[in-house]
Amino acid sequence: MIGRKKVEEHYVTTAEVKVLLEKRKAEGMEENPEEPMFYEARVSLEHAERFAKLKPEQAVELKEKLVGLFDWLDEKMATKLIDLLPEDYFDVHVIFAKEAHQPSREEAEEILKLLDEYRPEE
Repeated sequence: MIGRKKVEEHYVTTAEVKVLLEKRKAEGMEENPEEPMFYEARVSLEHAERFAKLKPEQAVELKEKLVGLFDWLDEKMATKLIDLLPEDYFDVHVIFAKEAHQPSREEAEEILKLLDEYRPEE
């Protein structure tokens, strides 16, 4: 975009995106009640509402715990793990397929154990 610069960059989970878009929608309702959001933002909000599996507070807390769990686990991969909530070792293996570090079975089991603590009941 012209005239804009990147101030900072960090990865956000789908649950966090949902909160950000809901806030933007509320701001937009004040500015233009007939059309508070652009089409792309509306579609993104619908997607976030449908696919966010955790509450935003849980997602932030879980991301901090995951990043602190291993030195090699960064914010990007923690965000992917939270959004996808893998259920077994093979799911974790697929998520890390293109990464430089592949978690061992023991590391994956630790990740899954932590994810299970936050996994919503169905």
